[in-house]
Amino acid sequence: MSRIRHNGRELKLSAHRTIFDYADELQVRVPTSCGRSGECHECVVEIRTGMEALNERTEAESFLTANYRLACQARVSDTASDIEFALLRREPRILRHSTPREIRVDPHVTRGSNGVYLGNHRIDRYRGHLYGLAVDLGTTTVVFNLVDLEAGAVLHTGSFENPQRFGGSDVLNRISYDAGNFRGELRQAILHALNFEIRDLCRRTRVPGSHRWQFHDARYLLRSRCSVHW
Repeated sequence: MSRIRHNGRELKLSAHRTIFDYADELQVRVPTSCGRSGECHECVVEIRTGMEALNERTEAESFLTANYRLACQARVSDTASDIEFALLRREPRILRHSTPREIRVDPHVTRGSNGVYLGNHRIDRYRGHLYGLAVDLGTTTVVFNLVDLEAGAVLHTGSFENPQRFGGSDVLNRISYDAGNFRGELRQAILHALNFEIRDLCRRTRVPGSHRWQFHDARYLLRSRCSVHW
């Protein structure tokens, strides 16, 4: 009997079930927000072995190439081969400790007169805390820090594997992919991933879900309620 595997765990393979069905049994948390209809494009998985044992790509998967599939659309059609799949948003190991040094706290977003200001512009009322989220968007790994902007302290560090790798392993390949027929798919992939991680961050750190985030760098001011949009 052939098997389906993920991260060292396995199940017996049977026909007509989706990768998502097996992920449920294996207690693997695959991201999705469309009820598994294929519309959100969040549940991209890498099929490491056994691509030939799955059905042909559906129209919802037309933006994918190589060995990437949507977990909700990839269905077992042949039980003669083993299948192994992996998520695109695994948590990699990152450097979490460094030599401390004194720095002057000078955030772009500040508190004054019961309001929150971006430079001289009032952008929100003060809600008891002033947090910042610093995101390092790397080709392979995305790392983020939750920072107390008034104290300068890092309260939480998290990371996940960049889910854009279905568009290529490096920046040039991803630029080429985005210039093709599926412009915007890479952008949506990282936005969905950040939304997911920020909601999880709120849960882990007990930051209220209604907390109003103001994200700012040289290019973007992003506003959301524990989610990211731009």
